[in-house]
Amino acid sequence: MELTIETKSTLNDGQRIPQLGLGVWQVRAGATCETAVLAALEAGYRLIDTAAMYGNEESVGAAIRKSGIPREEIFVTTKLWNSDHGNPARALNTSLRKLKMDYVDLYLIHYPVRERRQSWRALEALQAQGKARSIGVSNFTIRHLRELLVETKTLPAVNQVEFHPYLYQRDLLDYCAGEGIVIAAYSPLTKGVRLKDPKLVAVAKKYSTARTQPAIPRPQLPLLDKLSRHSETKSTAQILIRWALQHRLVVIPKSANRRRIFEDADIFDFEITAGDMEILDGFNETLRTCWDPTNAP
Repeated sequence: MELTIETKSTLNDGQRIPQLGLGVWQVRAGATCETAVLAALEAGYRLIDTAAMYGNEESVGAAIRKSGIPREEIFVTTKLWNSDHGNPARALNTSLRKLKMDYVDLYLIHYPVRERRQSWRALEALQAQGKARSIGVSNFTIRHLRELLVETKTLPAVNQVEFHPYLYQRDLLDYCAGEGIVIAAYSPLTKGVRLKDPKLVAVAKKYSTARTQPAIPRPQLPLLDKLSRHSETKSTAQILIRWALQHRLVVIPKSANRRRIFEDADIFDFEITAGDMEILDGFNETLRTCWDPTNAP
C-alpha cells in the first residue's frame, strides 16, 4: 500500500481529507500551539484538528495565516462542545470568529449527548449554508450511528474515535466502512502508555537496517533530514501511526514538540507486512485512554 504525506481519503460527500493530521488537544493556546501548527505545516501536514473545548482555535487560525499556505489547501476540523447543543449555529459562528475563517472543512458533534439528533439537523443546515464543508460525529458507537442513520437525511462523513492496536474496534471499523463513513483515529499513540510495550518494541525492531523488504521511497519533506532522527530504525510511535494508515484510517497524533511532529511524519519509507499487521491487530485489550462512549445515553 503506497502512501505519502499527501494521501487523502474521499468522504461520502465528495470532499477529500488528508490521512495524516495534527491534533492539538491539550496543546496550550498561544505560542505553544502556533509553533506546533506551523511545524506541522512545514513538515507537510495539511490537516489540523481542533475543537471549541480545546480553547486554542484562535491559535490554530493565527498559525495557518502566518504559514502563508492558502486556506483552501489546509483541512480544518473543529467540534461542537457538549454544553453548546442549545445553539449549534451560534457555537460554530463563535469558532469561525476565533479561527478567523469563513468556513471549516469538517464540523463534528464532539460527544453523543442526548441532544445529538436535534443538533445533527442544525449541522445539516450549517453545511447547506457553506459554513461547514462536511459534518460528522465523534465518539459515536455503532448504536449511536444506527440511531442517527434512521432519522437523518445526511450520512456523517467522519466518526472520530480513539483507535489504536490496543483499542482495535474492528466491528466499528467494518460498520463504518459498510456505511461509507471514514474513521478518524485520535490518541493513536495510546497517550504514550503502551509505547514501551515489549510486544510493540519487538515489531518496531523489525523495521530497521536489518529489514529485508525494500523501502518505499519517501517524499521530500522540508527539513526532515535535519529534524527527524533519520535513523533506519522506526520508533514504536511510528509503527502505531503507520498501522492506522494501513487500516485506511485518518490519523491525528497530537504533539507540541517540533522534532516529534516531524518524526511522526517520517512513516512513508516503509510498509508494515501483512503478518505484522495481524500481530498488531492482536494487541487489542479494549484500552481506552480517554472517554468510554459505550455508556453514553
